[in-house]
Amino acid sequence: MAASGKSQGKILVVDDESRVREIISRKLTDNGHHCLTAPSGNSALKTMKADHVDLVLLDIMMPGKSGTEVLQEIKIKYPDTAVIMVTAVADVQTAIGLMKAGAYDYIIKPIDLNVLLLSINRALEKRNLLLENKEYQDHLEQKIQEQTEKVRQSFLNSTTSLVNALEAKDKYTHGHSQRVTKIAVAIGKELTIPRYMLEKIELAGLLHDVGKIGVSEAILNKPGKLSFDEFELVKSHPEIGERILIPIVEDKEILEMVRHHHERFDGNGYPDGLSGEQITQAASIMAIAEAYASILSPGALSLAVADAYDAMTSNRPYRPAMSPEEACAELKKGKGKQFDPTIVDIFLALLKKHVKL
Repeated sequence: MAASGKSQGKILVVDDESRVREIISRKLTDNGHHCLTAPSGNSALKTMKADHVDLVLLDIMMPGKSGTEVLQEIKIKYPDTAVIMVTAVADVQTAIGLMKAGAYDYIIKPIDLNVLLLSINRALEKRNLLLENKEYQDHLEQKIQEQTEKVRQSFLNSTTSLVNALEAKDKYTHGHSQRVTKIAVAIGKELTIPRYMLEKIELAGLLHDVGKIGVSEAILNKPGKLSFDEFELVKSHPEIGERILIPIVEDKEILEMVRHHHERFDGNGYPDGLSGEQITQAASIMAIAEAYASILSPGALSLAVADAYDAMTSNRPYRPAMSPEEACAELKKGKGKQFDPTIVDIFLALLKKHVKL
């Protein structure tokens, strides 16, 4: 009666003696396995190329390509295939070497068919466990990727809702965040900022003004000049934005770009009065260089230029939009004062090349 169970599989019997192949094949077939045979190493490899095989029962001493050479090729080309070596020579060092090379077991001739059957079933069980584990890992990675994408999409939906809430409150900022983002990302590409940082700049750009939700509509839409106290409230929006985002944005660099997009290169910006020039001068010291990267990043500096340009070329309650030429002139005036000179030059060069921003 044929045995049943998970260990059954397709087995290739490789031996240069036809009688050996016949006896082994009959025994394995009687126990529920499907058998193929090959008289040589090269023939075995051709068979495996044409047909799927779960396990190879491989004689070592054969004319032409040896079993050892065939084993090495199998482990490279068909790593999921189990291999049991068969030999008439009982040599411990050879056995150890073959096991290290990937063989599951080492059977000595003359073969005890019951011992061989037991070894084959164990080898197939081990192979099945390894394949199941591999499949589980592959599915796990896929599930993690799917879950990560869901979390990312949820985050993007949240940020979009925040931006929409802001734009509904302040009609003059409609589309401003998207335009700022486009400009900042274009500048970042010219600075050869890594892709992962460009993605952070993109998110920070969309969210950079979200703190204005915490500023009165009357102040945001006031047609005349703001009083000192009113302007102080407007100046609080980078900090408010950071506080709003902390529960949903677990990324320090994005939070810092939102907080610092109104910092000035000369240190007279807000909310922290950071000086890009001072930090750059100290960048030769690693600790200060790291502080520069984490406190006032190129992303924040790019956002400052992008934000200023879009603000100048948009209609506001207190003034009409400037022409692109007038806005560029203002950026040039602010080089080394309000803005990082390198970033201003890059942005102006982008405009000169007629890059669609």
